[in-house]
Amino acid sequence: MNRVCRTIILGVAALSLASVPLQAAADAAAEMQKKLQNPLANIAAVMTDNVIGFDTGTTDDTSFGFQIQPVYAIDFPDAGFTIIPRGIIPIMGLEPGTDVPIVGQPSGTSSTWGLGDTMVQLFFAPHTEGSWKWGIGPQVSIPTATKEQLEGPQWGAGVAGVLVGNFTEKLAFAGIVGNQWGNSGKFNSLVFQPQFFYTLAPGKSLAYVGSISADWEASSSNRWTVPIGLSWNQTIDLGGGYGFDYMIGPYYNAVRPDGAAKWTLRFGLNVLFP
Repeated sequence: MNRVCRTIILGVAALSLASVPLQAAADAAAEMQKKLQNPLANIAAVMTDNVIGFDTGTTDDTSFGFQIQPVYAIDFPDAGFTIIPRGIIPIMGLEPGTDVPIVGQPSGTSSTWGLGDTMVQLFFAPHTEGSWKWGIGPQVSIPTATKEQLEGPQWGAGVAGVLVGNFTEKLAFAGIVGNQWGNSGKFNSLVFQPQFFYTLAPGKSLAYVGSISADWEASSSNRWTVPIGLSWNQTIDLGGGYGFDYMIGPYYNAVRPDGAAKWTLRFGLNVLFP
């Protein structure tokens, strides 16, 4: 009997010791996920926001949109604020007549692949005492489109704002809204990105990461794009301050202009640096 008791005690002790690094890794992943879900966090990361659009354009074929988003926050603790520069570099493959917020509807008879116009955002975020944080700043567009069909605002400017906070311990919110003007007055577009994250376990959550847009230059019946859907989000601690995060989920464009995708698959791959 004593031998059995000793075996049980040793087994429990071994399991307890093994759970310590596992719990530490889970805690680190949860902390990384909070930072990646917060556009105002003091981080260095390369993020992507990617969309595969089904039944697009005049051909009802598949279009693609990939965005590379480098982020490098610069904190000024003594001054009480953080500056967050954020780049948005779009790579697109669009079918003729596909409507996307940053381009419009490319013409032609075949798919068009290339680089779109680059956007740079610069958020000023004061250090506040409350649980809800905010930031605001300018955004500028640079004419980097490699083909005329993929041109958006070209040289342009606008303003963007961020609001971040928690409704409950498990339900977090991050919203980015911005309006851009450009292309000699021909481009005027709003993009609102409300993001809701519900934590299921450390480093794992269900999320809504849709991008609601309005093209103010379009007719009222072709102005808005409103997606509805859910994504699975998971963050993995790689050690040494490095982390990897992925998100994937289907979205249905409940409101959409002519030529826009009916269904989309959204996915993001993000790398966090020390």
